[in-house]
Amino acid sequence: MQTANFGIKSSGICQILFYSPGKIIWSVRYFCKVKKSWWPVFIIFLLGGIWGSSFILIKRGLEVFQPIQVAGLRQFLAGVVLLPWIFQYSLGTSRKDAEPDAATRLTSGDYYFLFMSGLIGNGIPAFLFSYAGTLIPSGLSGIMNAFTPMFTLLLGVAFFKDKFTGNGLIGVILGILGAVILLAPGFIFHSGAQINGLGVIMVTCAAMMYGYNINLIKHKLSHLPAMVKTAYPFFFMGSLYLLVLMMTGIMNHWNTAPEKAWTALGYLTILGVVGSALSMIAFNILIKHTTALVASTNTFIIPVVAVAWGIVENEPITWNMIVGLLFSLAGIYLIINKPAAKA
Repeated sequence: MQTANFGIKSSGICQILFYSPGKIIWSVRYFCKVKKSWWPVFIIFLLGGIWGSSFILIKRGLEVFQPIQVAGLRQFLAGVVLLPWIFQYSLGTSRKDAEPDAATRLTSGDYYFLFMSGLIGNGIPAFLFSYAGTLIPSGLSGIMNAFTPMFTLLLGVAFFKDKFTGNGLIGVILGILGAVILLAPGFIFHSGAQINGLGVIMVTCAAMMYGYNINLIKHKLSHLPAMVKTAYPFFFMGSLYLLVLMMTGIMNHWNTAPEKAWTALGYLTILGVVGSALSMIAFNILIKHTTALVASTNTFIIPVVAVAWGIVENEPITWNMIVGLLFSLAGIYLIINKPAAKA
């Protein structure tokens, strides 16, 4: 069986994951200079587990906060964690002990695409998933998120002049069939679990935005260090959402139900810090050293983890959800599995 060619050096991942401003853990960096083929696979599975759990964390946050507040706290907390890198790169501090291109002076074009990456890849999808969490089960959100690679391919072809392979076409067809199997019983035949149409539209739009953002990062921001591509989008969105949080009276929750508010904030802190800031560092490294489509293969794991959490929460998991998911995963496999080059 042919497998995807990840083509990634473990040193790139390790330098980012263990880097903090002004300091490198040299022993770890030296260890990671050794090329290990399991590093990208490990990161993909880790990201799949983290992001697959994000839907249940959103659900926990919605028990107290409004959808816009859940999205806002997620973005704001991620932006706070990444502030040291904002100061570093804004001041143009040189880092001779880090990546060769780390001392990067950002241009106005860079700032524009970083803002757009934050808006399309973080800000709007965060609200869409949060609001959809009040309309559809968290497991269904995770399954719909699995269509991200299909949108990555379609939008890459449409807007970034990527090539459309035969496998990719078949994969898209399988993905569409999976969507039909997933949604038709509830929408057309009104059988099984009823599905809220607005919630499905919201998570579909979010998946489309993720797909576009993957291409945007690869084609417009690949020359920037991963920490720049991670920190600035969250900083921009966190700043905007801070205003939203203030306007929506976020502090009132601590006046009415302080214990529940602190508990929900704890879940959203995990979501913002681990599920957004730290995970995006690793994700941008994957895009930098592999391909946009390969980096999106963590979506194989995301729906499985999301459905598992749904089972734990006693959410309705129907036969068409499972079959539709299998079709979409088969489509994803074909999209990311390029034919071997002929000798």
